[in-house]
Amino acid sequence: MGARLRRYFLTGLLSTLPIAVTFYVLVWVYNWSNSIIGSILRAVDAEPSRWLLPFLPILGIVATLGLVALVGALAGNYVGRLIFGAIDRSIKTIPLIREVYNAVQQISQTLLGQPEVQFQRAALVEYPRKGVYILCFIASPEVGKRLSPLPEGYTVVLVPTSPVPASGMAVIVPTADVIPLDISIEDALKYVVSAGFILPDGKAKQLTENRSIAKSGT
Repeated sequence: MGARLRRYFLTGLLSTLPIAVTFYVLVWVYNWSNSIIGSILRAVDAEPSRWLLPFLPILGIVATLGLVALVGALAGNYVGRLIFGAIDRSIKTIPLIREVYNAVQQISQTLLGQPEVQFQRAALVEYPRKGVYILCFIASPEVGKRLSPLPEGYTVVLVPTSPVPASGMAVIVPTADVIPLDISIEDALKYVVSAGFILPDGKAKQLTENRSIAKSGT
């Protein structure tokens, strides 16, 4: 009875927690925007109509999104790149702060940026020993043709580290040992950045089971 109640509680917690966290974040953003707009209105001694008050935080959120888009447009031109480049270099010279800044920068670029290197797909390899699987990205298949005297049948994969995938390492493994996954690069990156907490929808597990069944049948 106790085990069943515990299972029910955990199932209910997993079902309601994403909704509760999302609702909390939305309420927090709404209240934060409301306080900012209220401070601005008090500073300029403005008194909006009573019916408009509930909509002011929404206008603040829209204005914030517009400001972020404006900063993005500025950062995309020559003058903006000079300005933000100088700010970036200045922050990276401050001890302790630069470590936090670099980590946040790499994570945001991983989740939101367009990677300069286009990986072919996510995959699994047995690493660092047999029976232990690690997620990787296929970078260059059939690399043996270009890295003499390495024989054919090898693939270069990037084994990322959590929570900053960019600090991973390139490993040359036999192509036959690479298990392609039916998930997007974005889902695989979320898995790495979240240290395994954000999992794909079960496709990776299914492919692994199918491969194990195929091996046992041969």
